[in-house]
Amino acid sequence: MVALPTASGRSSVVSGEDFGRGLRERRMRAGLSLSQFGALVHFSPSYLSRIEAGERPAGGKLAQACDRVLGADGALAALAPARSPRTVARQPPPDSEPPDDVLATGYVAAPPRGRDDEDDLVHFVTGLIRLRGLAQRLPPALVVEQLVSSVRTLDVLARAARAPAGRLAYLEASAFYSDFAGWMSQEAGDGRAAERWIGRTERLAAEAGSPELADHALIRRAGLALYRGDAETVVRLAVEAGRRSTASPRVRALAAYREAQGLALAADAAGCASALDRGAELLDGILTGRPSRTGLLVGSALTSRRHGLIRGWCLYDLGRPDEAAAAIAAELETFPTASRRARALFTARLALCQTAAGDRSAAVRTVRELLRESAGLSSCTVLSQQRLLAAQLRRHLRRPDMRELYLSLTTAGA
Repeated sequence: MVALPTASGRSSVVSGEDFGRGLRERRMRAGLSLSQFGALVHFSPSYLSRIEAGERPAGGKLAQACDRVLGADGALAALAPARSPRTVARQPPPDSEPPDDVLATGYVAAPPRGRDDEDDLVHFVTGLIRLRGLAQRLPPALVVEQLVSSVRTLDVLARAARAPAGRLAYLEASAFYSDFAGWMSQEAGDGRAAERWIGRTERLAAEAGSPELADHALIRRAGLALYRGDAETVVRLAVEAGRRSTASPRVRALAAYREAQGLALAADAAGCASALDRGAELLDGILTGRPSRTGLLVGSALTSRRHGLIRGWCLYDLGRPDEAAAAIAAELETFPTASRRARALFTARLALCQTAAGDRSAAVRTVRELLRESAGLSSCTVLSQQRLLAAQLRRHLRRPDMRELYLSLTTAGA
């Protein structure tokens, strides 16, 4: 425990139990399970459970992440006990393997045996998580530059690994970096680069024995087709990803939702509803249980929050914009503010739905929020929705408020 000064000048004792109790209370008030909250802060539910019970101290970065996600404005982070220099300096014996929670944010196919390999792998796992966080604030092209550097280093480490398990772990980490580089390239508007990164992800995942990531690459390709308006390709790739014998419940859920988007684009309402129902059923299988140790988390950490958003996305393409707006708005009310790219994308979709439904007053408010959410993101996917919205607004330029919105969007690049 550590003594902290209070407003009266006296000292109060802050312990891990204080932080754990505060974390549990705020998490439960937010209506989040340990699994859902773990996905948001990128730590395993078992590790968070021990922290809430006061059995483990929370590090500064975890405490800040919990505070940010739960909107505690620093009150929660202030309860985290400081670690003494002696505690920080202690290291496990050279022959010991790292505890599960060290790799809680990235699960390795087989732990490498060399101490250097273990340390390097943890470095790159945490590095990718930090880059994902930075990607919420930085232009995607800049993030890709950082990813390229790390991929090159991982390739060198894989060739130099002393044990086969270490080599596979490095290859798998490189595959996850490549997967994220593909997404960032798509966000930067470079479809060809995105395709190359996806291909690289598939090759590395196959070599590393990481079938879930290889299967997910098909969903990435389907995403590229979605923004090209190629409904047939979206459905074909999503169905293939979901039907593969190696597909996990998580991949099948993501594939079902991508398939639903493709079917909605093709105006197949019945098929879309069936795919949405399948995705909802599969969500139950990815929210419980211990995280897999076969690789970093595949797909978005916000997979559990996708149903209402994807349903709303599909309803717009099916010609039901009023229902679409209601579905998206309801989910966005509790959507994490830190996930700026996803928030901006679905906020743009919400404005599109509201305008099509004739709720122009709501659209005015949403577009203003959109311009705040998307500032500095340089997101090609968000821009695609802004362009659709600008095309709708051109029909109503006689109205001063619609004309103002149109000019705001076109100034922002739509």
